[in-house]
Amino acid sequence: MIAADLLRHHLFPDFELLGGSGGLNRELSSVSVIDAPDVDRWMRGGEFLIGSGYIFREDPEGFAPFLRRVEEKGIAALGIKLDRYHHQLPGSMVAESDSLNLPLVAIPLNYRWTDVIEGVQAFLFQEKRRGDQAQEDLGSFWEEGLDLRRLLSGFALRLGLPLVVQSTQLGLNHQFLPDGRIEGADQVQAFLKTPVVQEKGLPRRGQILENLELRNSGVLQWCAVYRFVADTPLTLHLGLSAGEQTPSTRQERMVLRALTLLRAAALEVATLSDRWVVKKEKFFEGLCLEIYNDPEMVRANLEELGVALPRRGCIVVASSSREAEPPRWVPPEAVFSHRLGDQWTGLLPLPDPDGAKRDWGQKAERAGVHLALGGTVQTPLEISRSYQEAKRTSNWLREFSLPPGVYLHEELSLYALLDSLARLPEARGVYRRYWEPLLAEPTGGRRSLPLRELAKALIQTDFNARLCAQNLHLHYNTVRNHLEDLEGLLDLDLSNPHHRLGLILASHIHGSFQKRGGEG
Repeated sequence: MIAADLLRHHLFPDFELLGGSGGLNRELSSVSVIDAPDVDRWMRGGEFLIGSGYIFREDPEGFAPFLRRVEEKGIAALGIKLDRYHHQLPGSMVAESDSLNLPLVAIPLNYRWTDVIEGVQAFLFQEKRRGDQAQEDLGSFWEEGLDLRRLLSGFALRLGLPLVVQSTQLGLNHQFLPDGRIEGADQVQAFLKTPVVQEKGLPRRGQILENLELRNSGVLQWCAVYRFVADTPLTLHLGLSAGEQTPSTRQERMVLRALTLLRAAALEVATLSDRWVVKKEKFFEGLCLEIYNDPEMVRANLEELGVALPRRGCIVVASSSREAEPPRWVPPEAVFSHRLGDQWTGLLPLPDPDGAKRDWGQKAERAGVHLALGGTVQTPLEISRSYQEAKRTSNWLREFSLPPGVYLHEELSLYALLDSLARLPEARGVYRRYWEPLLAEPTGGRRSLPLRELAKALIQTDFNARLCAQNLHLHYNTVRNHLEDLEGLLDLDLSNPHHRLGLILASHIHGSFQKRGGEG
């Protein structure tokens, strides 16, 4: 392996060479991390030396003499993680790397040192295995690539894990199981409807975005999600084994190979796209996933991109009410935005949440779009919290099957709380006390509507009998008589706030039972 291999697209696609291009043919044999100013004492030669520049955070000009010392020990290249302690490296360091012909590489913030070390070690291991077996594997690889479903089924078999793949362009909406079975759209939608209870970001691989989802399908299971950024979405879910929370290097390498095959043309287009746009989207993604935790690094990136954040804003996640289809309309004037699969995420000015609901509501309803709004953002480091709230709201919208429109996190969180009441042990007692008698009520008789319908209308009008009568198109006296029957059947007093609360909770519990196909 030589230093130039560090810049290969499939290995570290977003590494950037800052200087020292004359030394890209240096032999690279291992990786070492900068842990002290005199780390050069322990170098043996051939290392890819990596660090965050912490030891020079107060004296950036100290980089240049350090560079000379480690070059004397014969290291292959030096990599510095940017936006941790240094937004950019001093010009003297870049000039020194050029004069020494020592490759100087910028490492993006989202890389962990284990990602770099494992990537290099895997490359070195593959070099040792090259030969006839590699040629045989390559031929098999291309033959299987002629049949995408067969290829993906082979990936699932090799990994021993289920894959869910969605691509409208390629006609894929399937689940590939390790035993060779290929399931269709119904099983895919059943998987996607399982609630996501936790989400984590993973390092970005070029134009491929990655994150982890903890899904609850009766059993908690982590899934690694890979989304290719393009006009036509491509999403791959990799279900991890029990006890695993992150994919292994081998699993990631195989998944990335599958994605590269499936969207080679889209990757080529993305590689030629506007670098400024890509950098802006990548920075916004890092803010959403809380990769940036240094306000000074955030400020430097905002200035470089020429972006001014609104004094008061929020994160908006837009999705179509039609499954696996990108939204047809999104709010204008987004300061930042990017697409993840069939979802659009943006940071928008939001001086008045009620005004936003009014202004965006009708357009979202006409376009069949759900808009999930997170909490207020007033500083850059609040973007991640607002994003997590918007994502939870978006998941609730899918879970509750609510109509298109605008939904605020604080409003839907109460809805979710009420929906979760049915899971409490005490819920059954409240249900049997305040709602079950309404279901057992015989039909017919002198009343013009069942008492359970009267109870629903009464709750919707906040126990206003006159407004309830208007909504039901009944005479006020008729409703009063029915209310007396309701109090008698349930043995309650509607003027008692505790009895009113019991009836409200029982109504929500009944709705949850119905949705889950259980009692009620």
